[in-house]
Amino acid sequence: MAEVRLKNVSKYYGKKLAVNNISFTCKEKEFFSIVGPTGAGKTTILKMIAGIEPVSSGNVYFNNRIVNKLPPQDRNVSMAFESYNLYPHFTVYDNIAFPLRAPYRGKLSQEEERKQVVEIADFLGIGELLDRKPQYLSGGQKQRVGLARALVRKPEVYLLDEPIAHLDARLKFSTQTLLKEFATEYKSTIIYVTHDYREALALSDKMVVLRKGVIEQLGTPEELYYTPATDFVGRLTGEPPINLIDGEIVMRGKETFFKAGDNFAIPVQQDLVDLMKRVARQEEGKRITRLGIRCDNIELSRKKISKNSFQLPVYAIAHEVESSIVTFELKDTFLYARVREEKASCDYDLSEVVWLDFDQSHMCFFKKTLDISKE
Repeated sequence: MAEVRLKNVSKYYGKKLAVNNISFTCKEKEFFSIVGPTGAGKTTILKMIAGIEPVSSGNVYFNNRIVNKLPPQDRNVSMAFESYNLYPHFTVYDNIAFPLRAPYRGKLSQEEERKQVVEIADFLGIGELLDRKPQYLSGGQKQRVGLARALVRKPEVYLLDEPIAHLDARLKFSTQTLLKEFATEYKSTIIYVTHDYREALALSDKMVVLRKGVIEQLGTPEELYYTPATDFVGRLTGEPPINLIDGEIVMRGKETFFKAGDNFAIPVQQDLVDLMKRVARQEEGKRITRLGIRCDNIELSRKKISKNSFQLPVYAIAHEVESSIVTFELKDTFLYARVREEKASCDYDLSEVVWLDFDQSHMCFFKKTLDISKE
């Protein structure tokens, strides 16, 4: 297995800049995910690592060896795409075995070939399909065959591009479990592309968030979820998305307040004040900043909770199996708070005025990069 490193890599398509001077390292035996919306540059990065697309500038390293000029067949990578790309005239067995038969790989005996094909097919739960042809498979089965074809041999790096995007929710969950088990059991280096933050959080040792070809944040799943570096990262990870509130910094004596609208102002604990000021900008003579807080870090009560508590009327309630999402309206945006049923019953009435309290140990402040009024 190889360590993969990108250093100052950019990619142009004509005059269009698709990937802009990115650098990251996927360590040997690491499950590394690249997350971002459509058009962020995720697949382009995977193709540059594979050698399918040349880099415009910068270097791609495998174990400190520059591979920019190596053709795909000499990079010893295995790649699975979102599309199945199965050969319709081949059986499932032959589709999976196809990479093992490449002349530059060296010929396996029939027994060795069958052992590897059956092993990965059984691992992915498609062992009984080996004699079928693709036209007799469901979409989910085809996707697992495509994944098996990528996993059947032991390359230096696995490159997986949305490999389970078309599976239904049940199969997607079970295949995620299998992928994590595969990575652990075979000690594999895996670079995984997805637009689904849930997959990335569940599978990854490290992950990078892309936006318009630029890295927004690189870190562990826990770091990206609990301490997002930008409002974009915070909004990308979480359901409901992180609450973003625009307001101004106000000084009252020795205390610093975050104020949004006429009826919302909370004192900010001292260790957050420097961050709040650092990301603020001047707008019409005011220092404006953006507060972020997840719905799980807001406490609700009919009684005042602390000196920092404030009141808002309930706008809507959505009841789920183990929790409820309570929605409030605040300064032209919606504020979401989750009530866990094991902690408290959620029997508020619409328009009822309740107390809210932010857990300041989980508050973030960001520079404004998203137009939340359009979301």
